[in-house]
Amino acid sequence: MSLQRGLRLAQAAEMAVAVAALLAAAAALVADLLGREVFGRGIFGAQRAAVHLVFLAGMLGFVLAAGCGAHLRVKATDALLPERWTPWIDRASSVVSALLLFGLAWYAARFTLQTHSVGERSVILDLPIWPLQAVMVYAFASTGLRYSAYAWSPAARPLEA
Repeated sequence: MSLQRGLRLAQAAEMAVAVAALLAAAAALVADLLGREVFGRGIFGAQRAAVHLVFLAGMLGFVLAAGCGAHLRVKATDALLPERWTPWIDRASSVVSALLLFGLAWYAARFTLQTHSVGERSVILDLPIWPLQAVMVYAFASTGLRYSAYAWSPAARPLEA
């Protein structure tokens, strides 16, 4: 399997999960609203579940932005540096981005493990928080791997949105 095909498949899977999470969050909120307005009683935990689902979608959105070339970047230097340097600057920025993201993944993993070790739970839903926090580890590591792939093979880098 080619690198570009692998990145596209990962992007499709991440997009499917993000869309499903957003749809589930919207459904939970609509059901809660209808329950309160029509039956006089909302759905217990629906709002907190929606917050968790939107967090999941948002973290995956971070990964999706990297896969679509939509991350923000500093463009002030574009006019200051020679155009012939662009391929090297792009490659170097991918390496720096990957290193930063792997660092964030490491700290997110430490944070998640600490939360797991103390047994922290969601107040309303009484579910462990660490699986949701592990999404941060995945998002940062996955995006770091993406930028590593862009540094390795600049052709895999998406055009800037």
